[in-house]
Amino acid sequence: MSTRQLISFLCALFCITVQAITIPKEHVFVFERSTNSNFVCYDINLEDGMLNQKQPLNAYWVLAEKTRIESLTFLDRKMAYGVKVISSKKNEAQVHLTAYKDLSFRICKHKGKWVAIAKLHGHEIVIQKMFAQMKPPLSVKCEYVDIIGSDIETGEKLSERITP
Repeated sequence: MSTRQLISFLCALFCITVQAITIPKEHVFVFERSTNSNFVCYDINLEDGMLNQKQPLNAYWVLAEKTRIESLTFLDRKMAYGVKVISSKKNEAQVHLTAYKDLSFRICKHKGKWVAIAKLHGHEIVIQKMFAQMKPPLSVKCEYVDIIGSDIETGEKLSERITP
């Protein structure tokens, strides 16, 4: 092997190529916080075209400031953004986020699209986004969470504020 080939090989082996990430455009919903522009995506988890009964949603961080994605940490999954399955049946699951057990939602297909549906004040709402307003200065405690979505029957945009 010539010196030139060796240098080319080593450059190819050790050089890091920075690429823009491709984040799916359709999420079941996203969870944003007031602390920064990073957010958690919740995407449907299918197995052979069927809803995965044990883990119906894949959750991961989108680090918007750094344009990359990362898995949730152990603490993220167990104490905040993880998904706990309450019950499941063929192509449907009842779940809640580990941080707030009082709000459960149903993962199912609605009008050909996988959605999360929550019952809030007598309305079934297709959740599109949750937003947490964090308490300064530590930004670890939450002041409130807004649930933003649309009425399943009318399509009217609705939001609900939860104060933990």
